[in-house]
Amino acid sequence: MRLSATYSASRLVPVLLALTWGVCAGQSQNFSGNWHLDVEKSNWGAVSRPVSVVIVIDHHNPEITYQGTVIYANEDIRTFGFTGAFDGKPYPMSRSYGNGAITLQRVDPYTFSSTFHSEDGRYTESARTWISRDGKTLRRQLTLRSPEGTKHWLEVYRKA
Repeated sequence: MRLSATYSASRLVPVLLALTWGVCAGQSQNFSGNWHLDVEKSNWGAVSRPVSVVIVIDHHNPEITYQGTVIYANEDIRTFGFTGAFDGKPYPMSRSYGNGAITLQRVDPYTFSSTFHSEDGRYTESARTWISRDGKTLRRQLTLRSPEGTKHWLEVYRKA
């Protein structure tokens, strides 16, 4: 039995589209860019609300370089950053809490988790960072455990 070309093409096109979508869905989103904090869309909980945060990410999977500046009212500008990879290994990092190490793990193509531990063991900051499918919005859900207690907050960033 011979199938018509139209029938064969109509059956083949959906299969090819499904395969293409499956391959693309499995690829990791690139986090690179200049990201500006949307202070109003963020949820600060019990932490101090900054005036401005700018993050610059250079991501070449699995490596990532993450540099930022934060400004609080009536304070000097603070800088932070690290270079690491999504491999679960510790990478040195300095924070306002002191020196320590951060580990990074890829959760899914749009999400990674990170955990910072200060050298003195007094501070642990965990973050879950995810990017929108269109690559224009970055969100960070954070938890800080310190001698002062536990605090939670959400940061929302827009790509510049």
